[in-house]
Amino acid sequence: NYHEAKAYASWLSEKEGRGISQPASYHILTELQHKRILDKSLLDGPSRDPVMYHGGDTMAARGFNLNLAFGSETPVDLFPAASSGFYDVMGNTWEWCEDHFNPLPGFKTHHVYDDFSLPCFDGEHHVIHAGSWISTGDEAS
Repeated sequence: NYHEAKAYASWLSEKEGRGISQPASYHILTELQHKRILDKSLLDGPSRDPVMYHGGDTMAARGFNLNLAFGSETPVDLFPAASSGFYDVMGNTWEWCEDHFNPLPGFKTHHVYDDFSLPCFDGEHHVIHAGSWISTGDEAS
Protein backbone atom coordinates (compact mmCIF):
# COMPACT_ATOMS: atom_id res chain seq x y z
CA ASN A 1 0.00 0.00 0.00
CA TYR A 2 0.97 3.67 -0.18
CA HIS A 3 2.12 3.85 3.44
CA GLU A 4 4.41 0.83 3.06
CA ALA A 5 5.92 2.28 -0.12
CA LYS A 6 6.52 5.59 1.65
CA ALA A 7 8.09 3.83 4.65
CA TYR A 8 10.35 1.78 2.38
CA ALA A 9 11.57 4.91 0.57
CA SER A 10 12.36 6.56 3.92
CA TRP A 11 14.10 3.44 5.24
CA LEU A 12 16.25 3.08 2.11
CA SER A 13 17.15 6.79 2.17
CA GLU A 14 18.29 6.50 5.79
CA LYS A 15 20.15 3.25 5.14
CA GLU A 16 22.10 4.82 2.29
CA GLY A 17 22.71 8.07 4.19
CA ARG A 18 20.65 10.19 1.80
CA GLY A 19 18.54 11.81 4.52
CA ILE A 20 14.77 11.61 4.51
CA SER A 21 14.00 15.17 3.37
CA GLN A 22 17.09 15.74 1.21
CA PRO A 23 16.67 16.23 -2.57
CA ALA A 24 18.71 13.05 -3.13
CA SER A 25 16.44 10.94 -0.91
CA TYR A 26 14.24 8.20 -2.27
CA HIS A 27 10.62 9.23 -2.47
CA ILE A 28 7.32 8.47 -4.11
CA LEU A 29 6.95 10.47 -7.31
CA THR A 30 4.23 13.00 -7.96
CA GLU A 31 2.03 12.41 -10.99
CA LEU A 32 3.92 15.16 -12.85
CA GLN A 33 7.29 13.56 -12.03
CA HIS A 34 5.98 10.23 -13.25
CA LYS A 35 4.89 11.80 -16.56
CA ARG A 36 8.39 13.27 -16.96
CA ILE A 37 10.09 9.87 -16.75
CA LEU A 38 7.79 8.22 -19.30
CA ASP A 39 9.31 7.57 -22.69
CA LYS A 40 8.84 10.80 -24.62
CA SER A 41 7.17 8.97 -27.50
CA LEU A 42 4.24 8.12 -25.18
CA LEU A 43 3.47 11.74 -24.38
CA ASP A 44 2.06 12.62 -27.80
CA GLY A 45 -1.46 11.58 -26.82
CA PRO A 46 -3.65 8.54 -27.43
CA SER A 47 -2.29 7.91 -30.91
CA ARG A 48 1.04 6.88 -29.30
CA ASP A 49 -0.45 4.95 -26.40
CA PRO A 50 0.47 1.29 -27.00
CA VAL A 51 -2.52 0.07 -25.01
CA MET A 52 -4.89 1.63 -27.52
CA TYR A 53 -3.46 -0.38 -30.41
CA HIS A 54 -1.78 -3.52 -29.06
CA GLY A 55 -2.94 -6.55 -27.12
CA GLY A 56 -0.92 -8.59 -24.66
CA ASP A 57 0.40 -10.73 -27.50
CA THR A 58 2.36 -7.78 -28.92
CA MET A 59 2.90 -5.77 -25.72
CA ALA A 60 6.03 -7.69 -24.72
CA ALA A 61 7.65 -7.06 -28.10
CA ARG A 62 7.04 -3.34 -27.53
CA GLY A 63 8.73 -3.45 -24.10
CA PHE A 64 5.70 -3.34 -21.82
CA ASN A 65 4.29 -5.88 -19.37
CA LEU A 66 0.63 -4.90 -19.80
CA ASN A 67 -2.53 -6.60 -21.06
CA LEU A 68 -1.45 -9.98 -19.60
CA ALA A 69 1.66 -10.03 -21.81
CA PHE A 70 3.40 -12.37 -19.33
CA GLY A 71 0.76 -13.31 -16.79
CA SER A 72 2.78 -12.04 -13.81
CA GLU A 73 5.39 -9.47 -12.80
CA THR A 74 8.71 -9.50 -14.64
CA PRO A 75 12.22 -8.40 -13.55
CA VAL A 76 12.58 -4.61 -13.58
CA ASP A 77 15.40 -4.69 -16.13
CA LEU A 78 13.79 -7.17 -18.54
CA PHE A 79 13.15 -4.40 -21.07
CA PRO A 80 15.41 -1.50 -22.04
CA ALA A 81 15.09 1.71 -20.03
CA ALA A 82 12.84 4.52 -21.23
CA SER A 83 14.47 7.50 -22.95
CA SER A 84 14.62 9.09 -19.46
CA GLY A 85 16.85 6.26 -18.21
CA PHE A 86 14.22 4.76 -15.88
CA TYR A 87 12.96 1.18 -16.05
CA ASP A 88 9.37 -0.07 -15.87
CA VAL A 89 7.76 3.35 -16.08
CA MET A 90 4.72 1.81 -17.75
CA GLY A 91 3.37 -1.60 -16.88
CA ASN A 92 4.61 -4.46 -14.70
CA THR A 93 3.35 -3.05 -11.36
CA TRP A 94 1.22 -0.11 -10.29
CA GLU A 95 3.22 2.84 -9.00
CA TRP A 96 2.01 5.02 -6.17
CA CYS A 97 2.05 8.80 -6.60
CA GLU A 98 2.15 11.45 -3.86
CA ASP A 99 -0.87 13.20 -5.37
CA HIS A 100 -4.33 12.58 -3.99
CA PHE A 101 -7.00 11.29 -6.34
CA ASN A 102 -9.11 14.33 -7.23
CA PRO A 103 -11.75 15.15 -9.83
CA LEU A 104 -10.87 17.24 -12.86
CA PRO A 105 -12.35 20.76 -12.98
CA GLY A 106 -16.03 20.62 -13.88
CA PHE A 107 -16.44 16.98 -12.85
CA LYS A 108 -20.06 15.91 -12.38
CA THR A 109 -21.56 12.49 -11.89
CA HIS A 110 -24.09 11.22 -14.39
CA HIS A 111 -27.48 10.18 -13.05
CA VAL A 112 -27.35 6.85 -14.94
CA TYR A 113 -23.69 5.98 -14.36
CA ASP A 114 -22.64 4.76 -10.90
CA ASP A 115 -19.26 6.49 -10.56
CA PHE A 116 -16.98 4.46 -8.29
CA SER A 117 -14.34 7.18 -8.13
CA LEU A 118 -16.54 9.65 -6.24
CA PRO A 119 -15.88 8.17 -2.75
CA CYS A 120 -12.13 8.47 -3.43
CA PHE A 121 -12.20 12.27 -3.68
CA ASP A 122 -11.60 12.53 0.05
CA GLY A 123 -7.95 13.56 0.29
CA GLU A 124 -6.98 10.12 1.58
CA HIS A 125 -6.69 8.16 -1.67
CA HIS A 126 -3.50 8.46 -3.70
CA VAL A 127 -3.09 8.17 -7.47
CA ILE A 128 -1.69 4.93 -8.82
CA HIS A 129 -0.03 5.12 -12.18
CA ALA A 130 1.37 3.15 -15.10
CA GLY A 131 -0.76 0.04 -15.00
CA SER A 132 0.29 -3.43 -13.92
CA TRP A 133 0.90 -6.67 -15.77
CA ILE A 134 -2.80 -7.51 -15.51
CA SER A 135 -4.09 -4.05 -16.51
CA THR A 136 -6.02 -3.71 -19.74
CA GLY A 137 -7.79 -0.86 -21.50
CA ASP A 138 -8.05 2.46 -19.68
CA GLU A 139 -6.49 0.99 -16.52
CA ALA A 140 -3.28 0.35 -18.45
CA SER A 141 -2.79 3.80 -20.02
